[in-house]
Amino acid sequence: MKVGSKDLLLSLLKGTAVAWKHIDEDEFRRAIGGHNHALVAFIEPSTAASQALEPEWTSAIESETKGLMSIDCASTKSLCQEFGIISYPALRFFDGHGKMTSYRGPRRASSILSYLKRAVRPSVTALKSESKISKFQSGDDYAVIARINAQDPHIKILYEKVASQYKDRLSFGSVETTGATTVSCNNNRDGQQFTISDLTSINALPKLVESCLEPVIGEFTRANEMKYLQTGKSIVFYFVTSSQERDSYVSAMRSVAKMYKEYLSFVTVDAGEYGDLAAPLGLVPGAFPALSVQNPMFGQVFPYPRAKQITPEAVGGFLMDIVQGKVQPWDGTFATDAAGEHAHDEL
Repeated sequence: MKVGSKDLLLSLLKGTAVAWKHIDEDEFRRAIGGHNHALVAFIEPSTAASQALEPEWTSAIESETKGLMSIDCASTKSLCQEFGIISYPALRFFDGHGKMTSYRGPRRASSILSYLKRAVRPSVTALKSESKISKFQSGDDYAVIARINAQDPHIKILYEKVASQYKDRLSFGSVETTGATTVSCNNNRDGQQFTISDLTSINALPKLVESCLEPVIGEFTRANEMKYLQTGKSIVFYFVTSSQERDSYVSAMRSVAKMYKEYLSFVTVDAGEYGDLAAPLGLVPGAFPALSVQNPMFGQVFPYPRAKQITPEAVGGFLMDIVQGKVQPWDGTFATDAAGEHAHDEL
């Protein structure tokens, strides 16, 4: 069963079908030709990634019917080529004034809706009271607050520039202060806050934003694999078959990932799209969910025993056993169970 089909099946069983409701080329051109904003999903129905987006996009439209629309590139190829769509799904925001911007956030309903709110407001929101600051800080997955002293006009200019660059992924607010200028970024998704007061370096603000955006548990893809492989850290891979499964794992494993983040990178992997990565990590292809630890520096792999439940306590203990040398690296072979299926013995 392809990615996304599980969600479709569950919806059908409940009596509510999940399905794209595409607009045609004429409707699309009318939508972006006016002064109204639009976030458009360019999809190709046969791709696993487009199928995975389908239930999330449908859920977003149920909450916000205005400004969200989709195009089927299988039936409107020339249109998609005209707008430079080369991979699917591609999400593009049209601001109503002729500018198109790529959406780079998570392909989840909540993130899509948050982006749509950010996209239609100023890059920086002026905040006049502590109550507004508090509400603003908690109103998005990632929120930046700059308390800027009037004697630091250059920082205000730099802050506005950074906000314009990153507004698709974070909310930016500012408030005047008579004290020292400080900038804080709240990562509400992972419960982390980053604050800086030394803004002498021109890269200080971008570094703050990138640190804030870095998830405690990220999503491993072909596009970012080198970033993870070159950090020098070992990587804890968790293969999932649905967004719900991924979200449950992230929620449960976040505390463990925070504990080991200095030494380990925790990532999830879409088993439907990148299932071929499982075998080199000592995991049985198609047997998901599954977890494995890789040390790229020494070329070692430590598959998590299939017979054990994947819980924060068990995974934490498994990681400690690896550190203490109680678990040997995978030797490249698979054990065979009584039914003749590939399996890993208990370590």
